[in-house]
Amino acid sequence: KAPSLYAQIEAIAEGKGNLSDVIRSNISIKAAIVEADEFETIGMRALLNFGHTLGHAIEAAAGYGKLLHGEAISLGLRAAAWLSTQLSSLHAEEYSRIVHLLKSFELPVILGDEFSNEEIIRIARMDKKFEQGRIRFVLLKKAGDAYVSKDVLEGHLINALDEIRKPL
Repeated sequence: KAPSLYAQIEAIAEGKGNLSDVIRSNISIKAAIVEADEFETIGMRALLNFGHTLGHAIEAAAGYGKLLHGEAISLGLRAAAWLSTQLSSLHAEEYSRIVHLLKSFELPVILGDEFSNEEIIRIARMDKKFEQGRIRFVLLKKAGDAYVSKDVLEGHLINALDEIRKPL
């Protein structure tokens, strides 16, 4: 049995794994998903957006160039994982594991005060996934089990932004 992506990333963080192999594998998986759902008609491709909805809004609010794309997505991953503990069945231990992995690669996990919630939400509202105060948002039931929720409201996003401002 192949090790889980978590296990592979944890091994890399410990200096034991092969990052090139993980990247190659993930590019192949993404290509297969995009090919199978090129126009996001079956919902499969949307799962690739885990962490990206708020991540992209944070990146834009910061002003392009102030945060690297991966840094903004790291913040979005923490927010989406936290929301998954609130609105889905992701356990707090799995949330902590995600945050630990982000930190182990020296990615930011705390949103600075220089980025206002209002600006981030204003930008998020422009996302094609945002309709009538609700947003199609990728949540986790557990690690490796994502789904698109239509139950995430703007207030939930604000709560997630407040949460990722807190030190760990």
